[in-house]
Amino acid sequence: MGFFDSLRRMMPRRAPSDTKSRWAFVTDGTCRDNLRNNEPAWRVGVSRFESLLQGLEKRTENSLGRRLAHAALEHEERFMRMGNLSKPSGREPAAWQGYISDWESRGLGRFSLLDGEQDIRILAEAPASGPICAGALAAAWECATSTRHRFTWSDGSREGLVVSLIEQHTDVPGPRPVKVPWLTSATTVFASDENQDYWADYRAVDGGTWSIMGERKMMIHLDLIMRFEEYSIPYVEDSNFVRSGDYSWSDIGGKLSPWWNALADTAREGFVSEGHHVLVREHSDWIQIARRHLSPHGLGAVSRSEQTDAHGGVSLVFSGIFHPAIASGILLGCWERAYGRNGRVQMSISGDEVTVQICPSRALAD
Repeated sequence: MGFFDSLRRMMPRRAPSDTKSRWAFVTDGTCRDNLRNNEPAWRVGVSRFESLLQGLEKRTENSLGRRLAHAALEHEERFMRMGNLSKPSGREPAAWQGYISDWESRGLGRFSLLDGEQDIRILAEAPASGPICAGALAAAWECATSTRHRFTWSDGSREGLVVSLIEQHTDVPGPRPVKVPWLTSATTVFASDENQDYWADYRAVDGGTWSIMGERKMMIHLDLIMRFEEYSIPYVEDSNFVRSGDYSWSDIGGKLSPWWNALADTAREGFVSEGHHVLVREHSDWIQIARRHLSPHGLGAVSRSEQTDAHGGVSLVFSGIFHPAIASGILLGCWERAYGRNGRVQMSISGDEVTVQICPSRALAD
C-alpha cells in the first residue's frame, strides 16, 4: 500500500453536510448562499468549469490558473473576515470542522495535512478545481496561523493536489469588496417553488463530493468570478478569435469587453457541444427556455421577451442574473440550437436591469 493510499484511510470519514439547505434557488433565477450573506452562486459541473477555463485560456491566449488561484485566495479571505462561518484555527486541518463542512457543501473535495513543520504541505483529495482549491487552502492556512504565505501546488492524477506553503514576513492588506454593476438594488427575492426540483437526483459521495444526475458539481460564488475577472483582464489583448465579432456589450469598455467576449463564447460553445434540443415557437418561449437552461444552475431567469424581427430576433429582460456574459453565451447557444445558424448578442445594463438581444449574425432578406 502506497503512502497516499495509507493517508486516505486515515482521513476522517464524515457524514455529508446538509448541502441542500445551504443553497437557495430563488424566484429571480439565481442561487443564494444562506451562509455567506446571500452571495449569488453558480452550480456548475466540475468538468464543465474545467472546459470553461481551457476555453478562456485559448481565446485570451493566456495561462489563467495562477490568477484563478489568487482570486480564490482573496475570495476565501474576504468571507472569512465577514465571520459568518467558523474560521480555521490552529495548525491541524483535521480540527477545522466548520471549514471542512464548508468544503463538502461546495463540493470541493477534502483535505489533510501532509507536513506541518518547515515547508507546509496540504493534500486535497478529489479537488474540484486545482487552482480554486489551492487558493482556498492557502487562505485557510493563513487564517489559521495569522501569517502570510507564498503557495504553489502540484496536481497528480493519482495522489491528488498537494499545496505547498512557505511563510512570508510581509504585511499584505486584506481584500476589498468587488463591485457588481448589475446588482445595484436590495430587491427582495423569495425561495422558488422549483427549489426542491433543482435538487432531484442529488447524490452525496464520501470525500466531499456530490453530483446531480450523475454529474459531479461544485458551487462557485460570484465574488470569486469577479475577482478572477479583475486579475485576468489587464493581460487580455483585443479579441481576435473567430466569433469575437458576435458580441456587443453596451457601456462595457476597455479590456473588459474582450474578456466578456471570450467568456460568453466559451459558454456558448460548451452549451452547443452538449447537443440540447431547443424548440422556439414564439418569443414567449424564451422565458421557459431560460428557466430550463439557466435557473437550475443559478445563472438567472428571463421576465420579459419581445420579438425584434422576422428571423428569430428577440429581446430578453432578466429578472436576475449571475453574470451577463455567461448567461448571454448560453442563451446564444440555445438560439443557435433552435435556428441552426450563427447568431449574435447585444447586451445593455440599465440600473440593475439587464437586457440581452439575440439576432442572426448576418442580415437575412425578409
